[in-house]
Formats: sequence, C-alpha cells, structure tokens
Amino acid sequence: MSRLTYILISLCLIPFVNSPTLAQADKSTFEKELEQLSELKYLPQYRQNTIVAMESSYDTTGGNDDGFSGRYSFLRKESENRLVIADLKGPGVIQRIWTPTPTEDTIQFYFDGEENPRISIRFIDLFSSDVFPFESPLVGNEVGGYYCYLPIPYEKRCKIVYLGKRIQFHQIQHRTFPENSAVKSFSPNLSSEEKTALRNTLERWEEYNPLESIDKNNLKIIEKELLIKAGETVDLADIKEGGRIVRMEFQDLSTIDDPDTHLILRAKWDEEKDYAINVPMRHIFGYAFRKTSMRSLLIGAEGNLHYINFPMPFDKSAKLELSYLNKQGQNQPDVRLTSKIFVLPDKRDKSNEGKLYTCWRREKPEIGTPYTIFNHEGKGHYVGTILMCQGIEENLNGHISTIFFEGDDITTIDGEQRMHGTGSEDYFNGGWYAVGDRWDKAYSLQLHGCLGYSIPLARTGGYRFLVGDKESFEASYNLTIEHGPENNNWKVDYASVAFYYGESPTISGMEPTIELSGDFTSPKEMEILPISHFSFQSFGFPPDEFSLFRKRVNGKQVYVMHSHSDKGYVKVDLQVPVEGTYDLYISYYKSPESGSLQIFQRQKRISEEFNINSSELEYVKKQLFGRISISEQGAPLTFRMKGEKGKCDFILDRIHLVKSVNE
Repeated sequence: MSRLTYILISLCLIPFVNSPTLAQADKSTFEKELEQLSELKYLPQYRQNTIVAMESSYDTTGGNDDGFSGRYSFLRKESENRLVIADLKGPGVIQRIWTPTPTEDTIQFYFDGEENPRISIRFIDLFSSDVFPFESPLVGNEVGGYYCYLPIPYEKRCKIVYLGKRIQFHQIQHRTFPENSAVKSFSPNLSSEEKTALRNTLERWEEYNPLESIDKNNLKIIEKELLIKAGETVDLADIKEGGRIVRMEFQDLSTIDDPDTHLILRAKWDEEKDYAINVPMRHIFGYAFRKTSMRSLLIGAEGNLHYINFPMPFDKSAKLELSYLNKQGQNQPDVRLTSKIFVLPDKRDKSNEGKLYTCWRREKPEIGTPYTIFNHEGKGHYVGTILMCQGIEENLNGHISTIFFEGDDITTIDGEQRMHGTGSEDYFNGGWYAVGDRWDKAYSLQLHGCLGYSIPLARTGGYRFLVGDKESFEASYNLTIEHGPENNNWKVDYASVAFYYGESPTISGMEPTIELSGDFTSPKEMEILPISHFSFQSFGFPPDEFSLFRKRVNGKQVYVMHSHSDKGYVKVDLQVPVEGTYDLYISYYKSPESGSLQIFQRQKRISEEFNINSSELEYVKKQLFGRISISEQGAPLTFRMKGEKGKCDFILDRIHLVKSVNE
C-alpha cells in the first residue's frame, strides 16, 4: 500500500516518475500512486529529489488560532467568497487532505492554469464517500477528523479554491516530483485501468495481508515456541544471508500488558554496531495504557495475535531477539509465546532501498522546550509515529488536563520547515479531543487512530503511519511536538516510537530501561467535568417528570438535574479506568430550587443526606461527600434528590477524585 519510490531515470532522454518497470511505465500517475497505497513492498524504496510539504491553517504568529477564526486558513482572497487555500506548483501530487470542520460549501480544484475546475464538489464530499472516486476507506471520518488519501496528481499546477466566507482547520500534504517528470493531471473521469487500480486499493485497505501476493515457494517461516524468564534474552531469528522480512507474528503474548513484564524487541541488520529496532513491546504494539488499541495495516493486534507488516530488507544478515528486563526484588511472571518471522530471499537493493529503523524515546521535556519525536542526520524517509502522553500533576496551578494536546507538530526536512500542524490530535488525522464521539476513546483505522483518552487521568495517545505520504529527506529530518497551546508550558510525560527507512541507526533514540519502559503514573487527584466526561446512563422516574440540561451559571457550564415532582435521581458512570479507592469531592451550587442530595454507588450509600437548599445561588467548592471504589469497569454513581414538588434540583459543576492516603 506504500508509494513506489520516485526517482528520475533517463530513457531515450525522456524522464519518468517512479522506480521503473516496463509495466509501470505504461500506467498513469494516478495508477502508480494507488499501487503504492496498496502494496507495502514499495515502502522501503527511496524517492530521489522530491519535496514533501504541507499547507495548513496554523497560526503563523505562534499563537493558538490554528483555524478557529479562519484568519490563517487561506493564502489569499480572489473575492469575498473565493478563498485560495493552496496554490501548488507541479509536477506533483496531493497525498492527504484533512479537516475536522468540513462544510457544505463548494471546494474547487483547478489544474494547469485551466479556467474551469476539474473538481467542484461540496467540501464535505471529499470525505463522505458519496462522490466517485472519493470512496471509503481511502476517505472517511473518525476520531474527530475527516481524511482523504485519494491521490490527486497535477502536471504544472493545482489551485484549490474554497467558495465560502470562512474555512477553518485544514491540512493539505503534497509531494513535488523532480523537474520535468512525466505526470498526468488528475481527472475524475477515470479510465478502466484506473478504476481497476482504485478498486484493488480499496479492497486491500479493507483487509490487507502482505502474504497474499508473495510466492510461497520462496517464503521461509522461522517459528519458535518460547519461555522467557526475567533477565533472559532469547533469539527470534538469526539469518546469515541477505533477504527481507515481510511479516512478524507473536501469538499468545498474554502478559504484554502486565506492568512488571518489560519485554524489549530488538533487531540488528548486517552486523551493525547499534540496534535497528530497540523498543518495548507494549509501545510498539500501541499499548498506551495497558490496553491494546491498535489494529492498523502495518502494526496491531487481533485477539491473541500481534503482527508487524513493515517490510525489512537487509544485505547479508539479520538478528532478532526478545529481551526481558529484570527488576530487582520484583517477582516477575514468566512469558510464554510463539513467534513467526516470514522471510523472503530477496536481499536489499542498495541503490534503491533503505533499511527499517526505529527511534524509541521516553522523556519529560522542560518547560519551553518541545518534545522531540525524531531527529536524524542522513538520507531516508519517515514512515510512522506512535505517541503516548501523560499529563503530570505538577502543572501550572496544579491542574490536571489534556490541554497539552493543543500543541502543534513541526517537521523540518533538510534544514527547512516543511510542515506545521494545527494541534496534536490533528497530526493523527483526529480532532476535537474531549468531545463525545470524536477524540474521546481508543479507535483504530488503517493508517491512524486514537490509542486512548481520559481527561481525569490527563492521558491520551495516537498513531499515524505514512505510506503513500512517506516523507523523504536527503540530509536531515526533525519532528517535534509542542506540549501546551503556546510556549510548551505544560508538563508531560511522553513515550514515542518513530519509524524510518535509511542507511544507519539514529543516535537520537534512547535505551529502554526498567524505569523508562514502565507504566505511566496515574495522577493521585482527578477532576471530572460532566460537560465532557460523563456517561449518563439513566435519570428520573417516570421519565416525563424529570429533565436534564446544560446551562451557564456565573460563567460556568453546569448540568442541572431537575425534577417536576418532589424527588428524582440521575445515574452516571465516571468512566475512570483506574482501580482503587478515592475520596469523592463535588463542586456544585446550592439554590432556592434545591432540597437535599444523597449519593449511592449501586445499592451502597456513599454519603449522608446533604441539605443543598439556599435562599440564593451559593457556590460550594470541593465538598467531601464520601469514599468510592473504582474498577476498570467504571464507577457508577446515583445522585438522589428530594425536596418540595418542582424544587429538588441539583446543579453540578464538577467532581474531584483524590486517591485515598492508604492506597
């Protein structure tokens, strides 16, 4: 599914795009791009003299207005309702379009100086799968973001015009081919060959298996049943000749989520001094917070099966091993698993392919300094990011929040800033963290997804793999992400895995240790805002005598629980995935429309009956109501109100959970 490497060749003095075969030379640019989206075998191939860059709506002043006002969301106005959002010089191809704010206004694509647009559709229909050839799963909408991976090539120029008064957040990633490359500009009237190529790509994205198109007669499977004890290192494969790994599988890896199981996956190519892969297993498989949440085309888990589909070519040898770090004084469980390494005899094409390397890091960056995901000198291309983030209690004013995810990603290639994002979840094709049915929980797609989200725990994470949109660099590559809306002013604990193809291991990676590969520390105190992090299961009886609504009171967004009779109840689930015992504090308003309040956890009484009536609105901050137990299944609570008929309201601001001192 990755793009075939773009190199400039000479054949009768006619330039062609892509590493050539006679079959590919007869294909349109659109077909070639689709082939690279649907065949991972092309992922290691270099692209020569290409530039990957991105137009986006980021705040160029350094502020956080990355699309909210629309001030920085266009290049120029051709008229009041004609906003030019991109004007790209060819030859090139648009590889990815993203927005969390699509509209029904029209968007137009003008090619090669033509007066009439070849594409003129509603902005939302780039992603809706309602207009051919913009079809799912190459386009779609999940985790708050709308994405389009349908390649849109252009020979000389592509101008994108938005017909509306305001466009908000967007990113348009594109690649410029070598000068004079033969490129056929996109047309929505696809040829029969292009329709077939599109259908093949859609089918492979729906259910990708890298072994389907491989000659099984040449495929070697190295299978081992292993028992590993803490402190041991075992071989997974020791290959003494050139070839390429096309898939890795680990079966029954049941203890990967155990906090005391520190398994490290390691690999070396061609007897290099440093490891090419040196990553904790739970991180490479996206166990952000002890839960599996990734099932992508390249890496993921399906039940008890964990897989890696990155192709890994090497010249003369490959050694893979699994190391179990020993924690002194800790009784660590033994690990049983079955591993399978699928190998082809086709060794690396040194002139055209890189070797796969990873860069694992775990760091709490200083205030004022962005977190570095990857920094490397040399030639190669960047192909993936896994990022896990945990807010730290010692933040400004002691506030626990995920607001650090407002920070932008910045990519500098060969010394030039090529891409500037619009927010951390946006980098992962998401949007609107803390909003229901958007970036609010773990969700996996083919190339991107959310690894988990919790406001009270101040944690989240995401992954994104770059296949057709892999980012080539000739001399250097640097990817950082801000922590906080501006000036990197929120304290965060980060762990990340970066993936790239190149000629040598990076020096920016870190050595996994017991301390660094361990779990993220959960905050001892959590603040839960019902506006964004409550699950209301049921309320009132009978329902027509009870209402639940939001309103603003003294500048605060609150929930009002209102009964038309003399009693009522609301049952909620806090959805806090941390087991333990917590002191329950509540911030709320006493009011003339209120009576008394009592809290239960299922049938267990948590609090006495509190009088919450007052002659005027009176804010009560962080009143202790009792102690509750929280399991990974959640924390169900029932608020029971009593009072005069029509006067037993409860006005809830927020809930605070503080871990009990004896926990």
